[in-house]
Amino acid sequence: MQIPSILSNEFLFNHLLLGFSIAFIIVFLSYKVKFLTLSGSVATFFLAGTIFSLGGIKWSVPILTFFILSSILSKLRKKKNAEIELFFEKSGVRDYFQVLANGGIGGVLVIWNFISPNELFYLIYLSSLAAVCADTWATEIGTWKRTATYNVLNFKPIEQGVSGGISVIGTFGALLGSLAICFSGIFWNSLPITQYFLLITFSGIFGSFFDSFLGATVQAQSKCNICSKITERDIHCGKETNYHSGLRWINNDMVNFLSSASGALVIILLIKILN
Repeated sequence: MQIPSILSNEFLFNHLLLGFSIAFIIVFLSYKVKFLTLSGSVATFFLAGTIFSLGGIKWSVPILTFFILSSILSKLRKKKNAEIELFFEKSGVRDYFQVLANGGIGGVLVIWNFISPNELFYLIYLSSLAAVCADTWATEIGTWKRTATYNVLNFKPIEQGVSGGISVIGTFGALLGSLAICFSGIFWNSLPITQYFLLITFSGIFGSFFDSFLGATVQAQSKCNICSKITERDIHCGKETNYHSGLRWINNDMVNFLSSASGALVIILLIKILN
C-alpha cells in the first residue's frame, strides 16, 4: 500500500498539532460547561483531534454541528422537563461510551478515507451522524414538554420517556436533526442536491426509528420496585431496580452505536440501488 504523499513530517507536525490543539480547546470549554464528563473529554479529545487533523474542515463541521447543537438542546430540555431524566440511563453530559457510540464510526471512516480517499466515505460519515443526530433531537425535542407518546411496534400509548416510544413532535425533531447534518456537509456535496438531501435525511430518520425499534425490542429495561415505572436506570427512587426485559448487554450506548451503523448501512444500500 502506497502511503499518501501528504503524510510527511511537515503534515504530521502542522496538521496534527493544529487538529489536536483545536480539539483541546473545544474539549476544555465543553468540560467547563458540563457537556462532557472527564472520561468523555478524553475520548472526545482523541476522536475530535483525529477528525480535525485528517479530515480538515470538511469532516469537522458535521461532527461539531452534531455535538454543539445536541449538547445545547440537552441542556435546554432538562430545564423544561427535568422529570424525564428519571427514565434515561444517562444524562446529557456525555461520557466516553456515549462519545464513541455516536462518533466512533466517523473516526474510523476519516482514517480510512485518509489512507484511501473515496467520496463515498464522506456520504457514509454524514449518514451515520444524521442517524445519531436525528435520534438525539427526536429525544430532546420530543420530550421538551409532555406529549402523547406511542410504542413504535404497535402504536399503543406508552408513558413518555420509555424506550421504544415515538411521538409526532419527536419525529419532527428527527427530521430537523437529519437536516442539520445535511446542511453541515452541503458545501462538500458531490451528488445532485435533491438526491443528496433525500439520501442523508432518509438515512438519519431511518436510524432514529431503528433506535426506537431496538429500544422497544432488545434494549435492557428495568422496573422500579417503588413506583413500578419502566426505566433504563439501575437505580430509581433511590433503590436498585429489577431486570424487566431486553438483553442485559444491550444498553443505550449500544443502541446508539447500532443506530449510527444503520444510517451508514442504509446509504450504502441506497447508493448501490441507484447506481
